[in-house]
Amino acid sequence: MVRSLFLFFVALMVSAQAPKGTLVIAGGGSLPPSIQQAFVDAAGGKGARIAVFPTASGVPAESAQAMVVVLKKLGAIPVVVNPRHRAEAEAAATWDSVITCTGFWFTGGDQNRVAEIIGGTALHRLLLEKFKEGAVIGGTSAGAAIMSPVMLMGTDDVSETAPGTYKTRAGLGFLSGCIVDQHFLRRSRHNRLLSLLMEHPNLLGFGVDEETALLVKDGLVKVIGQRKVLVLDPGAMTAKGGTFSDLRVHLLGEGQTYALASRRLVP
Repeated sequence: MVRSLFLFFVALMVSAQAPKGTLVIAGGGSLPPSIQQAFVDAAGGKGARIAVFPTASGVPAESAQAMVVVLKKLGAIPVVVNPRHRAEAEAAATWDSVITCTGFWFTGGDQNRVAEIIGGTALHRLLLEKFKEGAVIGGTSAGAAIMSPVMLMGTDDVSETAPGTYKTRAGLGFLSGCIVDQHFLRRSRHNRLLSLLMEHPNLLGFGVDEETALLVKDGLVKVIGQRKVLVLDPGAMTAKGGTFSDLRVHLLGEGQTYALASRRLVP
C-alpha cells in the first residue's frame, strides 16, 4: 500500500508541469566547497532556512552536526529534522518545522532508512511539492541514492554483472527517468549499474563519484566537484541473455553539462 501511494505521487508530479527546483546529488566522500556553495546558493544564499535530514545515518547527531557547521559557515540557517519512525514523518509538527525551508539536505548512511521512514508519507509529499515550487533538494552518498524512483538498496556484492542481481526499492523520485549510483568510480560499482540498466532500459544511469555532484536544474545536468560522473544511456541498447550492445557512455568532468530531454552534451 505504501509503495502504491508513493508511485502515485511520483506519477502525479511527473505528469504535472516540470519542477522549478534544483537537485544537488553528491557521490559521497569529502565534498569540496563548490558543491556546498552551489547547494546554499540554490536555496537562496545567506539567510536561507535549510532542513538537514540525518535519517539515513546510524549516528544521526554527528551526521547532522557536520552539515550544520557547513551551512552556518555559508550563512544559512540549518534546521535539523530527524524522524526515526514513519509516524514522525506523518506528524504535523514535522511539517511545521520544514514548511518555510527552501533547501533540504539528506546525509549519508543507509538509504533504506530514508525509504522506510519517509517514502510515501506526508513529509515526502511536502518535499515533492516544495521541489515542484522551486526548493533545492540535495544529498550525499545514501542521500544521492534516494533521488531516483528506482533506488539501489546497496546490500549486495558488486562482483556480478547480470540482470536480477541487485536489489532495488522505491526511492523518493525527485530525478525522474533516471537511476543514481554513488561512490561510483572510487568503489568500482560499474557492475550493478550496468545490470540495472539491463532490467530498466528506459532509465538513464548516473554513476557519481566521490567529491563530485550533479547539479540538476531545468532539465540540464551539470557536473561540479573534483572527480567524474559516468552517464550510461541505454536508449539504443539491445540486451539479451545477460549481455548487451550499443550502450552509449559519457565520462563527464567539472563544468560539463548534459541535457536530459535530448540525452546529449550541451556545448
